[in-house]
Amino acid sequence: MNPPPQPAARAVRRGYAVAGAVLAFMWLGETNEPAWAHAVRATFLLLLLPPLLLRTNRALTAAFHESAHPRRALARLIAARIVIVAAALAAGAFLGHLMNPQAADDTRAFVVRVLCVLLTIPLQIRFAYRARAKGAHPADRPTLSAPRVMGAKLGLIAAALLLQMLIDPYVAEAQVITAVVIAATVTALGPRLHAKLLITPAPQATGRRSPARATT
Repeated sequence: MNPPPQPAARAVRRGYAVAGAVLAFMWLGETNEPAWAHAVRATFLLLLLPPLLLRTNRALTAAFHESAHPRRALARLIAARIVIVAAALAAGAFLGHLMNPQAADDTRAFVVRVLCVLLTIPLQIRFAYRARAKGAHPADRPTLSAPRVMGAKLGLIAAALLLQMLIDPYVAEAQVITAVVIAATVTALGPRLHAKLLITPAPQATGRRSPARATT
């Protein structure tokens, strides 16, 4: 098999660097939470997000590729992503409150997380149009498997929990150190394991529409 093109390899590395930063950000949570609470919150989000986000993203990306009105289709795609992620973050914040009712209100932290998600909109638009210009239908490309992604991330969370519990008695910022290790691990190992997280779609019928090239 021929090696992937260099731009594609760069995109994969960039994607895992962003994913590592997001996972580290999720791990931080409230500074007064114990390590097990970080693990429960992160596990909850990882169990909730991949099935919803990957399936919705696959369907709406295909609609964007085929639509004669790509701007409208892309708006629906980005809106769906933001709603799913924001709802998951809200559920995670509520779970954190249930686990620690005496903790300070973390509404500000939730708003900051949602704003960070909104800041990705320009990048989402750029990457979506770039992928559409390549012409290959999303259903014909390998896609991430939700069970495999969930399994990999749950393993990462288990290792992060063990690490923080081991170093917590000896360092003052064990939570921050663990978050940095999460980001570095995903950035370094993600591209190497990427192929193992993909599934190849089954051959489709030939009745699928070709990409429309309207600009509105």
